[in-house]
Amino acid sequence: MFTKTPTTPTGTTPPMPSAEASSADRRRSVLHEGITIKGEWTSDGIVEFGGTFVGDLTVDTLVLKHSGQIKGNVRARSVTIEGGFEGAISAKSVSLKTSAKVTADIVAQAVTVESGATIEGKVSCKSGATNF
Repeated sequence: MFTKTPTTPTGTTPPMPSAEASSADRRRSVLHEGITIKGEWTSDGIVEFGGTFVGDLTVDTLVLKHSGQIKGNVRARSVTIEGGFEGAISAKSVSLKTSAKVTADIVAQAVTVESGATIEGKVSCKSGATNF
């Protein structure tokens, strides 16, 4: 009925999933509004966040929901912002949705800004701009 799953040795970081891995194959963390986190967060999967985060995030994929607020630095393969963000973003791709309110410096290979999104800061689109 119960099986023991293998764990990574203490002090090691699990490998980032390959770009070809489907979203169904990756871990998914969903945190809704009402949650507040301060500090540093690292995940090798998809993080869907609707609460308040202050600190640094290193994730494979970040989806900041409409109710979400982040103040800090984000390093990710893919970032989608629907809520409020203040800080810096380094990613392969960044998508700012209509409801996004962003004050940030963004470095990415591709940036998409939907009509209605507000952005203040510096945006740099460079091939090979990140280590992902």
